[in-house]
Parts: sequence; C-alpha cells; structure tokens
Amino acid sequence: MEQAGLIAGSLGAFVGLAIALMANLFVLPAVLKAQEDGFILGRKTALGTMSQESVARFTRFMYRVPMPLMFAFVGFLAGLKAFGGY
Repeated sequence: MEQAGLIAGSLGAFVGLAIALMANLFVLPAVLKAQEDGFILGRKTALGTMSQESVARFTRFMYRVPMPLMFAFVGFLAGLKAFGGY
C-alpha cells in the first residue's frame, strides 16, 4: 500500500472515530433516556428479561467499544475508496 492510500485511510478512520465520539456525547444520552422511559411505560425489550440497569450497561458498552471500532474500520475503507487507494 502506498503512503497516500495510508494517509487517506487514516483520515477516514479519524472521521469515523469523530462520528462515534459525537454519537457518544449527543446520541447516547437520548437513547438511554428513551430506554428508561420505555421501562417506565412497561415496554418489552428485544433483550428478553434483562433489567433496566443491564440494558443500559449493554447499550453503553456497544456505543463505547464495538461502535468506534466498526466506524474506524468503515471510515478507513471509505477513505481508501474515495481517494483511490483501494
């Protein structure tokens, strides 16, 4: 892989991580609030019989670990594709 492709991919990964960071800061609180409201209203979850705290913990984990990794990987590939490195 040439250096320009690596730079383009790295910039794409950075953009993906920035999007994941913004989701953690702005979207995650709204998602947790909606889940809390759903539990108060008695809605059933797709996760079965998990408690409210367990669902909130699982949601935080998904937003903070797998999502940034996935967004960085997809951003890397998009940077390569957009700037001709792939």
